[in-house]
Amino acid sequence: MIKIFGAFLTVVVSMAIFSTKARADSLTLNTQSASSPAVVKADSATNTASQQFIYPLSPERKAKLISYSRFNNIWRFADFFISVGLFVLVLFTGWSAKLRNLANKGRYKFFIWWLYLLLFSVLFYVIGFPFDFYRNYLVELKYGFMNQSFGGWFGDSLKALGLTVLLGIIPLWFFYRIIEKSKKWWFWFSLGSIPLLILLIVIAPVFIAPMFNKFTPLENKVLESKILALASKAGIEGSDVFQVNGSRQSSKVNAYVTGLFGTKRIVLYDTIIKNFTEGEIMFVMGHEMGHYVKNHIWQGVGAGFFLILFCLWMANQYLHKFINCFKNPFGFSGLADIASLPLVLLFLNVITFFTQPATNSFSRFHEHQADKYGMEISGVSGETAAIAFDKLSAFNLSDPDPNPIIEFWFYDHPALKKRMQFVRQYRP
Repeated sequence: MIKIFGAFLTVVVSMAIFSTKARADSLTLNTQSASSPAVVKADSATNTASQQFIYPLSPERKAKLISYSRFNNIWRFADFFISVGLFVLVLFTGWSAKLRNLANKGRYKFFIWWLYLLLFSVLFYVIGFPFDFYRNYLVELKYGFMNQSFGGWFGDSLKALGLTVLLGIIPLWFFYRIIEKSKKWWFWFSLGSIPLLILLIVIAPVFIAPMFNKFTPLENKVLESKILALASKAGIEGSDVFQVNGSRQSSKVNAYVTGLFGTKRIVLYDTIIKNFTEGEIMFVMGHEMGHYVKNHIWQGVGAGFFLILFCLWMANQYLHKFINCFKNPFGFSGLADIASLPLVLLFLNVITFFTQPATNSFSRFHEHQADKYGMEISGVSGETAAIAFDKLSAFNLSDPDPNPIIEFWFYDHPALKKRMQFVRQYRP
């Protein structure tokens, strides 16, 4: 639920926290908005034995894939309505106004807002914890992904909460300060969110991600040299190659290229290194480098600006009227009141849910471009690339052929079946 709470003002912070501790940021190979996939060589007897149970897909594993996919399809809607319900609860009980009253004991407005953010984050964390625990711990444990004890998982969850409170004050302060100063706050905040997002992309790989996982130089130096040669071929210079102990949290596989300027890095999860062949890895890394080479990060920042601009413009059009209608139960009478935060988040949660088809279509276009680039630069066969996708389905229990409506609405990556068909037919 904190992940949804971070969908706006703390979006810049929370998205990075959760993407770096459990998945790659936006540069992933997975077919869903959950975790992402990657690739590497299974060269030990233990790795070979583990693959026999996972890939090729056994009837038992396929049944589990179908069950997990069905659950995810249902949860996408359930999660939306749960988050809406929690925001409504906080608003109509007057809890938000009571938290503001407590925070008003502070002396300066900046610290009042910061204290409110702390109180609200803790409250929202507590009332959302049963759902978060169920989805992100119990379900992942049931399907064999969770590698953490409850204590380890809970510790990471609290760490993410702390970072949200610590860093979330920056966009929060900027948001409410702009509302106080300008009637066109929706435009100025959208514009100001660009440097905030860029700053986060720069610092997240170096400062945030290592708080949840250990990043070390790639142990396989032969593989490292080949990846660096591929990066040089792609025109990506000055990158470091790391392996990360992603298996600390989950058995899902992943790899990504992230960072800007001096923080560029190529990252392989240890789960990938153990379960994919070298050829499959080169294709995956070519795909991830394609995102970087084709400036998908910058395009995403630009698209994000227009999405935030649209959402906040809509908020400015309707939230004032909504507050006037319910100011008594809410306990606040203006948008500039810090107690309005859950209302702002509620509105944005709803509008972004219904704009997902557009944003995900944009993302799927980028992923297709990256698939094409990965084929061109890696030089692997279409069958090798297709097997990489097939393994992603098996290891991450990703539905390779989802319902078209589900894919259209929720998938930010093309269905794996389509991607497999493309790489088998494509001739660079």
